[in-house]
Amino acid sequence: MPKVIKKKPVKRKPVEETEEVKHAALHAIDAVKKRQKQAIMIISAIAVIALALLAFNFYSSSRDQKALAFEIEAASYYHGEKPHDTMPDTERWKKALELYQKSIDVKATPTTLYYLGNCYFNLSDYENATKQYNAFIDKFSSNYGILSLVYQKLASAYFKSGKSDKGLEALGNLAKIKNGMFRDTALFMEAKYYESAGDKAKAEERYKIITGEYPNSPWTPEAAAKTAQRPKETPDVTVQPPAAEPEKK
Repeated sequence: MPKVIKKKPVKRKPVEETEEVKHAALHAIDAVKKRQKQAIMIISAIAVIALALLAFNFYSSSRDQKALAFEIEAASYYHGEKPHDTMPDTERWKKALELYQKSIDVKATPTTLYYLGNCYFNLSDYENATKQYNAFIDKFSSNYGILSLVYQKLASAYFKSGKSDKGLEALGNLAKIKNGMFRDTALFMEAKYYESAGDKAKAEERYKIITGEYPNSPWTPEAAAKTAQRPKETPDVTVQPPAAEPEKK
């Protein structure tokens, strides 16, 4: 008789094991969804930042152009360029002041603050002039070229408003810029102040320093004339060519 082949019973997985697999699958799907959500959030954040930067750059560029337009128009009045050259000086400076202020309201720059101070100075409003010059010093003290001019005007504004101590302090600061690059100018302005104040000894002392230490200064000829003292000559350091040897006969 042929043998009867018995079928092996199919082992069924326990219900608990099936549930664990299902739970793990669902957990994995949730994790993927969370990561997708995080990725979308990150991409969205980057897009928002990029748009914000583009908007800022556009605004900044637009703002710079607007400020520059006011400054250029103000300069044409300040310097008396055509067609404003026929206006009285006082009216030109008032108009220039108005435009420089508009430029600063949009964006302050070293030149606008300096010339705004000069407008007030030219109109004999020394209090507001010193405010603008000091604002320049606070914001743009690293701009040495204009800073030297600002200290000169600041000192003059203080002298004209009777604040001689502050004027001399401003000249002291001028003398310190870039390791004394403008010290001769500071000394000359101090000498002029003492001369106008009737203190001839202090004025002459500063004139002598200029002629002695700064022979090539543009202020030296006047300083020398004030003291009847010749400036020190700058030593000649030109290298002379060697003398030709005499021909041998």
